[in-house]
Order: sequence, then structure tokens, then C-alpha cells
Amino acid sequence: MPAKHKKKHLQDIGLDISSFGKNKTSLRQMSQDKKHHHLTTNEKFIKENTIKLDITYILSSTGDKPFISKTELDDIAPTIIQKHNQLKNSEGDCLDGGIPMLGWLNLPDEITAEKLDDIVSASQELSDNIDVFISLGIGGSYLGIEATFKALTHTFFNQLSRRERGNVPQIYFLGQNTDPDFFRDTLDMLQGKRVGINVISKSGTTTETAIAFRILRDLIEKWAGNRSTEYIYVTTDRVRGALRKLAQQKGYKTFEIPDNVGGRFSVLSDVGLVSLAVAGIDIHEFTAGFQHMKKLLIKDEFWTNPAMIHAAIRHLAYKKGKKIEVVATNSTATYHLARWMQQLFPESEGHNGYGMWVSPSLYSENLHANGQMIQDGERNILETFIRLINHDNILKIPSDPEDLDGLNYLSDKNQDMNFINRLVIDGPAYAHFQGGVPNMIIDIPRRNAFNIGQFYYMMEMSVALSGYLAGHNPFIQPGVEAYKKAMFALAGKPGNENDNKIIIESITNLAHIVI
Repeated sequence: MPAKHKKKHLQDIGLDISSFGKNKTSLRQMSQDKKHHHLTTNEKFIKENTIKLDITYILSSTGDKPFISKTELDDIAPTIIQKHNQLKNSEGDCLDGGIPMLGWLNLPDEITAEKLDDIVSASQELSDNIDVFISLGIGGSYLGIEATFKALTHTFFNQLSRRERGNVPQIYFLGQNTDPDFFRDTLDMLQGKRVGINVISKSGTTTETAIAFRILRDLIEKWAGNRSTEYIYVTTDRVRGALRKLAQQKGYKTFEIPDNVGGRFSVLSDVGLVSLAVAGIDIHEFTAGFQHMKKLLIKDEFWTNPAMIHAAIRHLAYKKGKKIEVVATNSTATYHLARWMQQLFPESEGHNGYGMWVSPSLYSENLHANGQMIQDGERNILETFIRLINHDNILKIPSDPEDLDGLNYLSDKNQDMNFINRLVIDGPAYAHFQGGVPNMIIDIPRRNAFNIGQFYYMMEMSVALSGYLAGHNPFIQPGVEAYKKAMFALAGKPGNENDNKIIIESITNLAHIVI
């Protein structure tokens, strides 16, 4: 029989996963045009989608007394409320260059539906005409965007068809590091494709982002010629800076970085909203989440304010010798929220020898890597869990007549992978508590933009209160300038000649030991 008439065997066709049904994450992406503009008035939706803070393993005791008692929290509550009022009244140590960096506090209420519509329209205009979108930025101009994108989209987003992505382009991030191999590998994904970019930088001279922008701008100009401005968006200072000047010269479409909102607090501003809108994220729903959490946190009632309680616990834990905060999650999607926290808290708290180091972890992966240290190592750890309650998809565990792996006890009870993945938080929370590691759990009901917006605002308020409790300005980062100064000097950047000489001499005079 000729080969073309041979009946195909199943092995030739490959796996059939149709029994699992449609991927709910992909289905959500494909329906992103259904905007939820009035979520704050939908009581049922809000009740099902409100973040909770569980402090059972902070206030409970494994011995004579709990790690932190309710009395201790009651005692610090008046101080927390005082700091909260300072924030609301634009008081306290909050200035950067003479500007109170508290714009994030009221940003949820100041962003209008018309403003969001304009961003969606501009983003759609770019999205419709490109195959690939690249967000360029570092730190606060990158982490919140990537974390939100990863939290709400398919793990292998760029490998899906455009329809499965919700009719939006592939999404990449550059300008967050200077690794030439990473950059070159990303360029391989761009060959022969129509590429649009949004470069995010207040000054336009941030080294990592500026290098990425220069390379991509050159590629786009060579491809698109005099139409290159259609593919380049710029998010920068309203009036100042090299990037603002270049945008004016070239005629790029621009968006603004607020003067009174620092980078790590800026995901609800144009900094985050433009790129998220291009990626198909519902920024109206995202904003509604911020608005809802702001309503919960505005009141000076300690025991109903999760940000106050979160800040108080972390402050007291530090005073009791906790120097590392392991932020662990049971979801690869929400893991990136922990990475966002890794900037927010250390950069805001790390002043004058103060502050806890934040270590993001994905459980159960890191339980096999770091679980022994957490359970039995030095008792200098506070643990915070981000527990995703409802995953998008449900995966059943099939029964096996041989049961050599011993898993039939799960399938016989009709338990699924989701059940086990919840225990990935519940089990370690109990075991680590018994082992002397106090921990708290932040419950996120499900993967939607509303919940991610709530989470960000709660953490922003917590870290602001934390900085005020520690007695320093949580909105500046003078220590970050040290590495920049050294890099500029060693690179021979004009204006840094004296620093270059001093640093080179210092390095030369060191007793170099190379094994």
C-alpha cells in the first residue's frame, strides 16, 4: 500500500489532551474585550474577590506564649494609626527633591474612566499593527508590569496563536539587565516581525534601559523608515529629561511618569497601564481593585485594616530578630508578585542598617531546595505566604490499578491536583510554625486583575507605614546610586573622570586574591 494511504497510528498523531477541556486561562484571554467598568458596585463580585490576611500562625503559640501577642499589636496600634494619618496628610519624611512622594495614595481615585479609555485606545492602535510588543524598563518600570502580566496570562503566552492570546501581540521585556546573550536570544524572536515598543524611563539615561532602547530604536528605524514613530511609545517625565527631549524631536507618542509617584509605587500610573493594556489586561478592572482596597485601608481602624496589621507584624518581627522574609506562593503565576515585593520592601526599608531581606519562593519547588533551612535552620526568618485559592484550571488525578506510586488514595476520594497544591501552603505553614518560624498568609481568591490591584495597594500602604515606623523615608533609595556611580566611573562616562581615577586606584591598591 502506498505510504500516503497508510492509516496513521496514535503514536504518529501525538498526545490528545481534549479530555481536559479548554484551558480557562486562554478562554479568559480571548474574552478580555468584556470590560468590567463597574466592579466596585457589584457586591457579589467584591464578596468573592476580597484579599484576606490570615495571622493565625503569628498570634498562636507553640509554647508558653505566641511570637507576637494580641496585646503587643494593640500596644503598637496607636502608633500605626498616627503614621497612617501622617501619610494621608502628606506629613512625615516623604520628600524626594522637595516633592512629597505620596501621589500613589490617591491615584486609584484620580484615574478617570476616560483616562483609562484613552490608554486602551492608544494601546489598541499600536497592538493592531504589530506582531510583537516589547516593554523597556528596569526596577519599578518593569517588575510591576511583568508581575501583573505573568499573574494573569498563560504561562507560555508567546507560543499561543494570536487568537488564543486575545488578539494581542507577543509580549517581551527588555532593558531590565545588560546580559548580551539574553538580549540576543530575544532578538531571535523578533526576526521578520513587526515590533512596537514602550520605553519607560523618567530620565532617559538609565543605562540598562537606554542601551536596549538605542538598539531597538535603530532596528525599528531601519525597518519602518519614516513610519518608525508609529511603533515607538515613550513613557517619561512630563517636561524634563533626555527621553522627553528625544520624544519631542522625533514626534513619539508620549505618556507621563508622575512627579510624585516613585517607580516601585507606579504600576497604576501610565508606567504600568500602557504596557498592560497592550498585553490585553483589563486595566479598568485592575484600577477597580486598587479603588476597592483603598476604601478598606482609608479608615483608622487597626483591626479591620490589613495593611496596618501587616506592617505592624513585620516591624515587630524585625525587632524580635527576624532578618529574612521568605515570601512563598503555590502558583507560578503569583510567584512574580513575590518578585515585585523583593524590590518594594528592601528598597523602601533598607536604610541605615535597617530592614528585612525579602526572598521570593515557589512552593513546593523551593521546599525541596530550602525547606530544610526554613524548618531547622537559624530562627531569623519570617514567612509570608501568597496563597492562590482558586486556580483557573482543575486537573484530576487518574486512578491506576497497580497504584505503585501510592496515589490512589487521592483519586479514590476524587481529589485533584488543586487540592494538593493548596496543601503546599497549608502543610508548610503549620510545620514551619511548629518549627519556630512565624508566618502569615495572604489569600488571593483567584487570578483576576481586580485581585492583583488590591494586592499592590495593600503592600504599598504596608511598606509606607513600615518606613515611617522605622523612622526613615521609604520613598527614596540613595544607596542605589552607589553602584551607578561606580559603573559610570569604570565605563568612562564623561563627567565621571575624577571618580574613575579614585575607583581605579582603590581597586589597584587592593590585595587581589584569585584562586
